Amino acid sequence: MSDQTRNDDPVIVDGHRVLGVVPAKPPGGDRKEPKEQDLVFVWPHLLVRHAVSAMAILLIVLLISVFFDAPLKEIANPTITPNPEKAPWYFAALQELLAHFHPLVAGVLVPGALVIGLVALPYIDRSEYLQPRHRRIAVVTFSIFLAIWILLTIIGFAFRGPNWGWVWPWIEWHGEL
Repeated sequence: MSDQTRNDDPVIVDGHRVLGVVPAKPPGGDRKEPKEQDLVFVWPHLLVRHAVSAMAILLIVLLISVFFDAPLKEIANPTITPNPEKAPWYFAALQELLAHFHPLVAGVLVPGALVIGLVALPYIDRSEYLQPRHRRIAVVTFSIFLAIWILLTIIGFAFRGPNWGWVWPWIEWHGEL
């Protein structure tokens, strides 16, 4: 690089400010030049869409909270423990794992392996295409993980009764409503 491009002053190309210098040809293939109609500016196009989406979600959550009551339970009494004592629904799968395995395995190793596996999934499935139909390994692996986690959540939340025994939820309900 010459001394002109090494300083912190931006380079002006065709009336646009360039903040960095990149190689003319990317590694691994030909570069596709974007058409003028493919270009979208962050402001106002992207940020306005994000703001509208955030406001719509906020409105939906506000309406749900106004029309549906979610009362708190009674004050905690340490002398009376409910049976079964269940974790909230979002921890029901983890509690179900803890019922079957050693706490080190169910509480540390399995969730840690799942997180590491999901983070490594894009590196394992090295398809050059981004569409899900071309990423079969990633889609199948994540779908299996999600199905098992949902199944464990449903079992831990709805099918566990006193002393963590199996109950049918349509006969005897022990979940929170």
